[in-house]
Amino acid sequence: MKTLKQTCIVIGLLLLVTIFLLPYLWMLGSAFKSRSELFSYVLPVSWKTFIPVSPTLNNFYRLLFELGFARTIGNTLLLSIITVFGTVLFCSMTAFALAMLEFPGRKILFFLIMFTMMVPFEARMLPTFLIVQDLGLSNTFTALYLPWFADAFLIFLFTNHFSELPFDLYHAAVIDGCPHTRIFSKIMLPNITPALVSGGLIKFFFAWDSYVWPLIILRTDRWQVIGVAIANLFTDQSVAWELIFSGSLLSTIPVVFLFILLQRYYIAGMTSGGIKE
Repeated sequence: MKTLKQTCIVIGLLLLVTIFLLPYLWMLGSAFKSRSELFSYVLPVSWKTFIPVSPTLNNFYRLLFELGFARTIGNTLLLSIITVFGTVLFCSMTAFALAMLEFPGRKILFFLIMFTMMVPFEARMLPTFLIVQDLGLSNTFTALYLPWFADAFLIFLFTNHFSELPFDLYHAAVIDGCPHTRIFSKIMLPNITPALVSGGLIKFFFAWDSYVWPLIILRTDRWQVIGVAIANLFTDQSVAWELIFSGSLLSTIPVVFLFILLQRYYIAGMTSGGIKE
Protein backbone atom coordinates (compact mmCIF):
# COMPACT_ATOMS: atom_id res chain seq x y z
CA MET A 1 0.00 0.00 0.00
CA LYS A 2 2.86 2.34 0.89
CA THR A 3 4.65 1.50 -2.36
CA LEU A 4 1.48 2.22 -4.37
CA LYS A 5 1.10 5.59 -2.65
CA GLN A 6 4.72 6.53 -3.39
CA THR A 7 4.31 5.45 -7.01
CA CYS A 8 1.21 7.63 -7.41
CA ILE A 9 3.05 10.58 -5.90
CA VAL A 10 6.01 10.11 -8.25
CA ILE A 11 3.72 9.80 -11.28
CA GLY A 12 1.81 12.91 -10.23
CA LEU A 13 5.00 14.91 -9.76
CA LEU A 14 6.38 13.75 -13.12
CA LEU A 15 3.11 14.78 -14.76
CA LEU A 16 3.30 18.24 -13.19
CA VAL A 17 6.94 18.63 -14.24
CA THR A 18 6.05 17.59 -17.79
CA ILE A 19 3.18 20.10 -17.96
CA PHE A 20 5.48 22.81 -16.60
CA LEU A 21 8.31 22.05 -19.05
CA LEU A 22 6.22 21.64 -22.22
CA PRO A 23 6.06 25.38 -23.07
CA TYR A 24 9.83 25.67 -22.65
CA LEU A 25 10.45 22.60 -24.79
CA TRP A 26 8.16 24.08 -27.44
CA MET A 27 10.08 27.36 -27.31
CA LEU A 28 13.42 25.54 -27.53
CA GLY A 29 12.38 23.49 -30.56
CA SER A 30 10.57 26.35 -32.31
CA ALA A 31 13.63 28.59 -32.02
CA PHE A 32 15.37 26.37 -34.60
CA LYS A 33 12.41 26.09 -37.00
CA SER A 34 11.66 28.05 -40.14
CA ARG A 35 8.39 29.98 -40.30
CA SER A 36 6.76 27.39 -42.58
CA GLU A 37 7.80 24.44 -40.41
CA LEU A 38 6.68 26.22 -37.25
CA PHE A 39 3.09 26.47 -38.47
CA SER A 40 3.06 23.06 -40.16
CA TYR A 41 3.24 21.00 -36.96
CA VAL A 42 1.24 22.95 -34.38
CA LEU A 43 -1.82 20.68 -34.46
CA PRO A 44 -2.22 17.81 -33.97
CA VAL A 45 0.47 17.77 -31.30
CA SER A 46 3.27 15.31 -32.06
CA TRP A 47 7.02 15.02 -31.56
CA LYS A 48 7.44 17.34 -34.57
CA THR A 49 5.75 20.07 -32.55
CA PHE A 50 8.68 20.11 -30.13
CA ILE A 51 11.60 18.81 -32.20
CA PRO A 52 12.57 20.58 -35.47
CA VAL A 53 12.59 18.35 -38.54
CA SER A 54 14.97 20.65 -40.45
CA PRO A 55 16.88 22.66 -37.82
CA THR A 56 18.09 26.09 -38.91
CA LEU A 57 20.13 28.91 -37.37
CA ASN A 58 18.71 31.49 -39.75
CA ASN A 59 16.45 32.94 -37.05
CA PHE A 60 19.42 33.70 -34.82
CA TYR A 61 21.38 35.18 -37.74
CA ARG A 62 18.51 37.52 -38.59
CA LEU A 63 18.09 38.57 -34.98
CA LEU A 64 21.76 39.16 -34.21
CA PHE A 65 22.99 40.69 -37.46
CA GLU A 66 19.99 42.01 -39.39
CA LEU A 67 17.77 43.26 -36.55
CA GLY A 68 20.57 44.41 -34.23
CA PHE A 69 19.91 41.96 -31.40
CA ALA A 70 23.64 41.68 -30.69
CA ARG A 71 23.73 45.34 -29.64
CA THR A 72 20.45 44.89 -27.77
CA ILE A 73 21.88 42.00 -25.74
CA GLY A 74 24.97 44.10 -25.02
CA ASN A 75 22.78 46.98 -23.82
CA THR A 76 20.77 44.67 -21.57
CA LEU A 77 23.89 43.02 -20.15
CA LEU A 78 25.49 46.40 -19.42
CA LEU A 79 22.27 47.64 -17.82
CA SER A 80 22.03 44.52 -15.64
CA ILE A 81 25.66 44.72 -14.48
CA ILE A 82 25.47 48.42 -13.60
CA THR A 83 22.15 47.86 -11.82
CA VAL A 84 23.55 44.98 -9.77
CA PHE A 85 26.69 46.78 -8.57
CA GLY A 86 24.95 50.11 -7.99
CA THR A 87 22.01 48.63 -6.11
CA VAL A 88 24.10 46.27 -3.98
CA LEU A 89 26.49 49.10 -3.08
CA PHE A 90 23.89 51.70 -2.10
CA CYS A 91 21.49 49.27 -0.42
CA SER A 92 24.26 47.59 1.59
CA MET A 93 25.53 50.98 2.81
CA THR A 94 22.01 51.95 3.84
CA ALA A 95 21.50 48.60 5.57
CA PHE A 96 24.82 48.93 7.40
CA ALA A 97 23.78 52.31 8.78
CA LEU A 98 20.35 51.04 9.82
CA ALA A 99 21.73 47.90 11.49
CA MET A 100 24.92 49.16 13.14
CA LEU A 101 24.77 52.92 13.66
CA GLU A 102 22.79 54.66 16.38
CA PHE A 103 21.10 57.86 15.22
CA PRO A 104 17.75 59.60 15.93
CA GLY A 105 14.84 58.35 13.86
CA ARG A 106 16.56 55.16 12.75
CA LYS A 107 13.53 52.93 13.37
CA ILE A 108 11.17 55.44 11.76
CA LEU A 109 13.40 55.63 8.69
CA PHE A 110 13.50 51.84 8.46
CA PHE A 111 9.71 51.70 8.73
CA LEU A 112 9.30 54.30 5.96
CA ILE A 113 11.64 52.34 3.70
CA MET A 114 9.68 49.15 4.35
CA PHE A 115 6.44 51.01 3.67
CA THR A 116 7.58 51.73 0.11
CA MET A 117 7.52 47.98 -0.55
CA MET A 118 3.72 48.18 -0.38
CA VAL A 119 3.54 50.87 -3.08
CA PRO A 120 3.25 49.25 -6.54
CA PHE A 121 5.47 50.35 -9.39
CA GLU A 122 2.46 51.72 -11.28
CA ALA A 123 1.89 54.24 -8.48
CA ARG A 124 5.54 55.32 -8.48
CA MET A 125 6.02 55.31 -12.24
CA LEU A 126 4.69 58.79 -13.06
CA PRO A 127 6.49 60.61 -10.18
CA THR A 128 9.73 58.81 -11.07
CA PHE A 129 9.33 59.72 -14.73
CA LEU A 130 8.73 63.39 -13.87
CA ILE A 131 11.79 63.49 -11.60
CA VAL A 132 13.97 61.90 -14.28
CA GLN A 133 12.60 64.37 -16.83
CA ASP A 134 13.28 67.36 -14.56
CA LEU A 135 16.86 66.15 -14.10
CA GLY A 136 17.31 66.15 -17.87
CA LEU A 137 17.95 62.41 -17.99
CA SER A 138 14.96 61.39 -20.10
CA ASN A 139 15.88 59.26 -23.12
CA THR A 140 19.34 58.47 -21.69
CA PHE A 141 20.93 55.23 -20.58
CA THR A 142 21.43 56.65 -17.08
CA ALA A 143 17.67 57.03 -16.69
CA LEU A 144 17.30 53.27 -17.06
CA TYR A 145 19.31 52.20 -14.03
CA LEU A 146 19.48 55.21 -11.69
CA PRO A 147 15.95 54.85 -10.21
CA TRP A 148 16.64 51.16 -9.52
CA PHE A 149 19.54 51.82 -7.16
CA ALA A 150 17.10 52.27 -4.27
CA ASP A 151 15.48 48.93 -3.47
CA ALA A 152 13.53 48.51 -0.23
CA PHE A 153 13.60 44.72 -0.34
CA LEU A 154 17.38 44.58 -0.66
CA ILE A 155 17.74 47.07 2.19
CA PHE A 156 15.50 44.83 4.28
CA LEU A 157 17.47 41.71 3.28
CA PHE A 158 20.88 43.25 3.99
CA THR A 159 19.72 44.85 7.25
CA ASN A 160 18.60 41.45 8.55
CA HIS A 161 21.96 39.91 7.70
CA PHE A 162 23.95 42.77 9.24
CA SER A 163 21.81 42.44 12.38
CA GLU A 164 22.81 38.78 12.60
CA LEU A 165 26.47 39.69 13.00
CA PRO A 166 27.79 40.12 16.56
CA PHE A 167 27.68 43.80 17.50
CA ASP A 168 30.93 43.25 19.41
CA LEU A 169 32.64 42.78 16.04
CA TYR A 170 31.66 46.29 15.00
CA HIS A 171 32.30 47.73 18.47
CA ALA A 172 35.82 46.26 18.66
CA ALA A 173 36.71 47.70 15.25
CA VAL A 174 35.50 51.15 16.34
CA ILE A 175 37.56 50.98 19.55
CA ASP A 176 40.64 50.04 17.51
CA GLY A 177 40.18 53.22 15.49
CA CYS A 178 39.09 51.56 12.27
CA PRO A 179 37.20 54.04 10.03
CA HIS A 180 33.61 53.20 9.14
CA THR A 181 34.43 52.83 5.46
CA ARG A 182 36.95 50.12 6.29
CA ILE A 183 34.63 48.44 8.82
CA PHE A 184 31.94 48.33 6.15
CA SER A 185 34.09 47.10 3.26
CA LYS A 186 36.60 44.83 5.00
CA ILE A 187 34.73 43.42 8.00
CA MET A 188 30.98 43.55 7.46
CA LEU A 189 30.48 42.98 3.73
CA PRO A 190 32.53 39.74 3.55
CA ASN A 191 30.34 38.30 6.32
CA ILE A 192 27.11 38.71 4.33
CA THR A 193 28.37 37.40 0.98
CA PRO A 194 25.37 35.04 0.44
CA ALA A 195 22.97 37.95 0.93
CA LEU A 196 24.96 40.10 -1.50
CA VAL A 197 24.83 37.34 -4.11
CA SER A 198 21.09 36.86 -3.55
CA GLY A 199 20.42 40.56 -3.87
CA GLY A 200 22.64 40.79 -6.93
CA LEU A 201 20.83 37.94 -8.64
CA ILE A 202 17.43 39.46 -7.89
CA LYS A 203 18.45 42.78 -9.42
CA PHE A 204 20.13 41.09 -12.39
CA PHE A 205 16.95 39.17 -13.21
CA PHE A 206 14.89 42.32 -12.67
CA ALA A 207 17.04 44.45 -15.00
CA TRP A 208 17.43 41.70 -17.59
CA ASP A 209 13.65 41.19 -17.82
CA SER A 210 12.75 44.88 -17.63
CA TYR A 211 10.18 46.10 -20.11
CA VAL A 212 7.78 48.80 -18.88
CA TRP A 213 10.33 51.34 -17.59
CA PRO A 214 12.64 51.15 -20.65
CA LEU A 215 9.59 51.40 -22.90
CA ILE A 216 8.48 54.59 -21.14
CA ILE A 217 11.78 56.36 -20.60
CA LEU A 218 13.48 55.69 -23.97
CA ARG A 219 12.41 57.11 -27.31
CA THR A 220 15.34 55.79 -29.32
CA ASP A 221 16.57 52.35 -30.34
CA ARG A 222 20.16 53.15 -29.37
CA TRP A 223 19.77 51.80 -25.81
CA GLN A 224 16.97 49.33 -26.51
CA VAL A 225 16.81 46.35 -24.14
CA ILE A 226 15.91 42.79 -25.00
CA GLY A 227 12.39 42.84 -23.54
CA VAL A 228 11.37 45.81 -25.68
CA ALA A 229 13.14 44.37 -28.73
CA ILE A 230 11.17 41.12 -28.51
CA ALA A 231 7.90 43.03 -28.01
CA ASN A 232 8.66 45.05 -31.15
CA LEU A 233 8.51 41.83 -33.17
CA PHE A 234 4.74 42.02 -32.67
CA THR A 235 3.44 44.37 -35.36
CA ASP A 236 0.03 45.26 -36.78
CA GLN A 237 0.94 43.59 -40.07
CA SER A 238 2.40 40.31 -38.81
CA VAL A 239 3.91 38.47 -35.86
CA ALA A 240 7.32 36.89 -36.45
CA TRP A 241 6.79 33.93 -34.14
CA GLU A 242 9.96 32.14 -35.24
CA LEU A 243 12.02 35.22 -34.30
CA ILE A 244 10.10 35.66 -31.05
CA PHE A 245 10.91 32.09 -30.00
CA SER A 246 14.58 32.55 -30.93
CA GLY A 247 14.77 35.87 -29.12
CA SER A 248 13.09 34.39 -26.05
CA LEU A 249 15.64 31.57 -26.02
CA LEU A 250 18.52 34.05 -26.24
CA SER A 251 17.07 36.03 -23.34
CA THR A 252 16.53 32.92 -21.21
CA ILE A 253 19.99 31.33 -21.51
CA PRO A 254 21.98 33.87 -19.40
CA VAL A 255 19.37 33.87 -16.62
CA VAL A 256 19.25 30.07 -16.37
CA PHE A 257 23.04 29.74 -16.53
CA LEU A 258 23.61 32.39 -13.86
CA PHE A 259 21.02 30.91 -11.50
CA ILE A 260 22.45 27.39 -11.84
CA LEU A 261 25.94 28.76 -11.19
CA LEU A 262 24.99 30.78 -8.10
CA GLN A 263 21.89 29.04 -6.75
CA ARG A 264 23.71 27.76 -3.65
CA TYR A 265 24.55 31.31 -2.57
CA TYR A 266 21.11 32.56 -3.57
CA ILE A 267 19.31 30.01 -1.39
CA ALA A 268 21.69 30.60 1.53
CA GLY A 269 21.23 34.35 1.31
CA MET A 270 17.44 34.16 1.16
CA THR A 271 17.02 31.67 4.01
CA SER A 272 19.62 32.70 6.59
CA GLY A 273 18.48 36.27 7.29
CA GLY A 274 17.02 36.79 10.73
CA ILE A 275 18.15 33.39 12.05
CA LYS A 276 20.52 33.60 15.00
CA GLU A 277 22.55 30.84 16.52
